[in-house]
Amino acid sequence: MGISVLENLQIVRSVIFKPKEFWNEQKQHKSPKKNLFFSYFVPLLAVVAIAVFLGEFLKNNNYYADFALLKSLREILLFTLQYFISVFFTYHLMKTFGGVKNKSSARRLVAFSLTPFLLVSIITGLFQFLYVVDALGLYSFYIFWVGAKELLDFPERKFEKYALITILVNFFIFSFLSVSLSKLLTAYL
Repeated sequence: MGISVLENLQIVRSVIFKPKEFWNEQKQHKSPKKNLFFSYFVPLLAVVAIAVFLGEFLKNNNYYADFALLKSLREILLFTLQYFISVFFTYHLMKTFGGVKNKSSARRLVAFSLTPFLLVSIITGLFQFLYVVDALGLYSFYIFWVGAKELLDFPERKFEKYALITILVNFFIFSFLSVSLSKLLTAYL
């Protein structure tokens, strides 16, 4: 059993509008209630995929379902790879900067900090002309920073370096994956 839709919506609202309180509450729970990837991340990703499919399908006059399907699969692949690669780097960079390694915290940081990117992808998937809204996804970095400060155990002088390097690595990964998968999609067509 996973998290219900209503619980996911409450989590999304808390992450976006009250990140400090949300992370403080997460600190009280040493481990997530259920598998975070399947109970929280995948349902949001499914909504993104549906939004991208519908946006692309309805945009074209010819209603090419295959291109819309490929574009939604690209989003699924992009965010799934981003999640797992980001968890890997977030976790392994902890020790490098003198922190205590905590895989559960790394998973929570990545899953919840990707929430703004997922929400923005829903909007831009449905309404592609609103691509400027993509800039709002950068709020993810603030959510990551606040969460890392709350959840992770670091010497004070090393935390800023860890958070900054991890955010830059994750941003580079997202950019690289996004461009690569877009090139792959256009090469297929």
